[in-house]
Amino acid sequence: MRLTSLILLLGLVGLGLQAAGGGPSELSGERTTCWPNGTPREQATYSKGVRDGHCQRWHTDGSPRAEGSYQAGRMIDEWRFFDEEGSLDTARSGLYEAGTRVSPLGL
Repeated sequence: MRLTSLILLLGLVGLGLQAAGGGPSELSGERTTCWPNGTPREQATYSKGVRDGHCQRWHTDGSPRAEGSYQAGRMIDEWRFFDEEGSLDTARSGLYEAGTRVSPLGL
């Protein structure tokens, strides 16, 4: 019951921020989100509502999930992705330009 009330309250606060002009489109700076169990989910830098800068993501158990950078909301440069066992996901990791993987990592 408490969780449902909290989710409802957060939704209402979010709607209030959007109505007041403080919605996601104006989000700037570093932001950390968490999984429902309280562990960090993502830490990213935003500029005018889009990811722009360094980004880290974690699995629900706190192990690394991904790390890289964004520019104007698109993945750029080197990205590393990890599966839940902590192994590098070589199929997704690599160099990115404008959100598209252009080459694998040079390991």
